[in-house]
Amino acid sequence: MNSDILYTHICSYVQISRDEFERFFNLLKPVHLKKGELHYIAGKVPRYWSFILKGCLREYFVDTQGNEQIFQFYEENTWVGQVESMITQKPTDMNLQALEDCELLCITGDDMCNAAKTPWIQHYTIQNSFSQNAAVMKNFNRIKSASPEVLYLEILNERSSLLLRVPQHYIANFLGMRKETLSRVRKRVAHL
Repeated sequence: MNSDILYTHICSYVQISRDEFERFFNLLKPVHLKKGELHYIAGKVPRYWSFILKGCLREYFVDTQGNEQIFQFYEENTWVGQVESMITQKPTDMNLQALEDCELLCITGDDMCNAAKTPWIQHYTIQNSFSQNAAVMKNFNRIKSASPEVLYLEILNERSSLLLRVPQHYIANFLGMRKETLSRVRKRVAHL
């Protein structure tokens, strides 16, 4: 499997030699998911922390009324996983589902903990985690306070690829609105 995508991604955060990278890369296992397949499931401890080479996934939980609530969408060049669940060995309450056929590079929790003793991996994971956590918090705060039009415009401007890859009812769920509301917002925005 081609390692250039991950190498380029890591080098955007830290400078490492190709040899250092190859030692890390050898810990990764290629995993292919078919559309609709779950990579991890609520009630179990996930096995892998995964880098997305190709595809789009949704992470969601089921609320107390039995409704799915989408937490986040993940696309190429992103790590995804329930690291805390893997480290503590406590089951996650999240599900991760492929929305299209996906290619992942996966590392077990044990292998990642061992690899994290390497200074460049420590620096990379800290930098990458800060970046991903900031994006999640920004999204969470925005959904709590912004109008439906603002939410849709932001996804249109910042993550427009999702609008082509993800069914509209999932977009509406992610933005915290009904499918009908999203349809009205899309019509209003189209006339701006």
